[in-house]
Amino acid sequence: MKFADVPGLAPIKAKLIANVQNERLAHAQLFLGPEGSGKLHLALALTQYLYCTNRSDTDSCGECSSCRKIATLTHPDIHFTYPTVVKTSGKEPISTDYVQEWRKELLASPFMNTSDWVGKIADSENKSPNITRRETREIVTKLAMKPYEGEAKTLIIWMPEYLAEQSNALLKVIEEPTQRTYFILVAENSDRLLATITSRTQLVKIPKYSETEAQLFLQKKYNLDSKKAEQLAYLSEGNLRKAIDLVESVEDNYSEIFRDWMLACYSNNLKKVMEITEELHKLGRVQLQLFLTNGLAIMRESLLYKTITGYVIKAETDQQAFIKKFSTTLNAAGIETSYEQINEVIYHIQRNANAKVALFNLSLNLRYNFIRK
Repeated sequence: MKFADVPGLAPIKAKLIANVQNERLAHAQLFLGPEGSGKLHLALALTQYLYCTNRSDTDSCGECSSCRKIATLTHPDIHFTYPTVVKTSGKEPISTDYVQEWRKELLASPFMNTSDWVGKIADSENKSPNITRRETREIVTKLAMKPYEGEAKTLIIWMPEYLAEQSNALLKVIEEPTQRTYFILVAENSDRLLATITSRTQLVKIPKYSETEAQLFLQKKYNLDSKKAEQLAYLSEGNLRKAIDLVESVEDNYSEIFRDWMLACYSNNLKKVMEITEELHKLGRVQLQLFLTNGLAIMRESLLYKTITGYVIKAETDQQAFIKKFSTTLNAAGIETSYEQINEVIYHIQRNANAKVALFNLSLNLRYNFIRK
């Protein structure tokens, strides 16, 4: 991946390029940013620039042998570590057990989160991701070897928050790396990282995208007209993964399902609520989160329309009438509470909660919000 392929983030790109050119690139870096911020994109672009044999002052060439191999995630000196789940054999997994799935998903969905990834590799809904003790031993072994093709080795650790107690095993490797070894940790929550790890890395803060950057990304990727791209960029709140989800939710007509669900909750039609939650459960964990994310966007617009005089709803035309009507069914506090409850369910589903139970309980809570109005 070239820097040109990474949306926005121009100042950070320029600084990383300058560090490489001036041979001031830290051997261990922590790319820290919220979901959908492009931090993994940036790690790949930096790695490609570092290994490119014909780089310019602004980017890698994209054509040399190193660039082509990194673009397909097959360069022998670039190693990846990421959360995995135990297979049916019960043996502690390592990243290479899932290398084919990793390459496929990363190339297709570089803004994916942990839940997206686990949904692709787990054979059940109740498996929790982890970076295992066996994985850390593999890391030490790999990095002790000489580079195969270049002068350096690079380890990209995606979501090091899942290292847990295994973090200490990496300290010595990071503190005393073999010559020309680079570490790039790509994380979202620094509070879940050991201080001894963060203190040994150079922090690169990756901000969420601006509305303009998100709009340009959507127009380029999906060929959307400027008005529709502007609406979805606003609703995405700087999260490009969420922006992509919103585009797909429009295509999947999740808004209509959400309207039926809210109507069933409002009218206290428990039979209909159970039917809808059963159908939603069949969507699967990833698609269910997508559905609920679309619901959050509707809740947000309802609250703004209710509380701001003259507010212009930023949503599809067919959604606007429902949002206006929905805003009359709850007071502002009720909409805020409902928003928080949906967001909490998304959080728990990402962490392998029982989706059917979570949805039904959410339905009861939403019904109570309507009653309390």
